[in-house]
Amino acid sequence: MSLILAENVRKEYQTGEVTVRALKGLNFAIEPASFVSFVGPSGSGKTTLLNLIGCLDKPTEGRLIVADTDVLSLDRKQSATFRGNNIGFIFQDFNLIPVLTVYENIEYPLLMVRNTPADERKKRVSDLLEAVGMMGQKDKYPDQISGGQKQRLP
Repeated sequence: MSLILAENVRKEYQTGEVTVRALKGLNFAIEPASFVSFVGPSGSGKTTLLNLIGCLDKPTEGRLIVADTDVLSLDRKQSATFRGNNIGFIFQDFNLIPVLTVYENIEYPLLMVRNTPADERKKRVSDLLEAVGMMGQKDKYPDQISGGQKQRLP
């Protein structure tokens, strides 16, 4: 059984009067425990594909199964819950919320997506900060830490 299965996945965007065909009928399967890279020139659809797999967007056409879930059938809230429980992104630009501390940036998805109880949130955030050597930075804001430290934040 595939971890990710894409069948005839197409994604089109309308930009004014121009239709941009970002993905033109992708077919592939990724098996569990596989190591996969999506490579190609700028504009070839890599980010679009990752956004579809991560339930941040929906294809125009096709079938997309991720972790035994037909992600096309999920509504916005279900997509957020699925993403929070099954998908991990490491963003190139970190996507940290500037008005939240390091601690709060890690805690936020546990609070918003999973509604994790306070005592469990505190333990999980502290454990994660310890694991990446960032406990001493927990009260700082994103603009007060280095790029390398931002990259380590879970």
